[in-house]
Amino acid sequence: MMNRAEVRVPKQRRALRTRAAILDAARAEFSLRGHAAATSKTIAVRAGVSVGSLYQYFSDKDQILVEIAQVRAEEISAQTLGALGNRVAPPASERQLRQRLTDVLEVVLREHRDDPGLHGVLTERRHADEQLDAITTRFERSLIEAAAALLESWGHSGDSLAAAFVLFSMIEGAVHAHVLGGAVVSDERLKTALLDALVQVLNLTLKRN
Repeated sequence: MMNRAEVRVPKQRRALRTRAAILDAARAEFSLRGHAAATSKTIAVRAGVSVGSLYQYFSDKDQILVEIAQVRAEEISAQTLGALGNRVAPPASERQLRQRLTDVLEVVLREHRDDPGLHGVLTERRHADEQLDAITTRFERSLIEAAAALLESWGHSGDSLAAAFVLFSMIEGAVHAHVLGGAVVSDERLKTALLDALVQVLNLTLKRN
């Protein structure tokens, strides 16, 4: 089998389809069975390929999970940054600020709900897999730094990086507990309460005309 650090990226159309089928099957297996019960064999069976064929592309199930995590992180990052917006002008009002934060919350809620089983596996395995942890850390850091830069462009008067970290942690922690830990209140009540807290912690110094 190949070294775990190696990932075969095929160029032929048939091989690309096979590799994509393995990734799709792995997502389903991890989501339905969890990390321990999902194996290279069960992934191969679901993908409709032999175990030998799977090993032509990935060294083991953990390498597949790492690739899934990388693709997922890139997708979520693009959506979250899109929701934040690239505009340097600060929100003209608290209402506009709440709307931008609402857009972000919608993305985070949707991504947690899209595949809670897979999300749980990624959360669990992050602490046992250095490569997976590195991907997740880079993803989180990129979002925090982007948020900090946006806060600075809006005229935030305090420690923008620390504020961005607190905001990120509040959103991720609250949504994670709400979706995966058992909801205590409805989505709307969660969003309202979380938005109130975010605006208070944010404490922006807005540049108003």
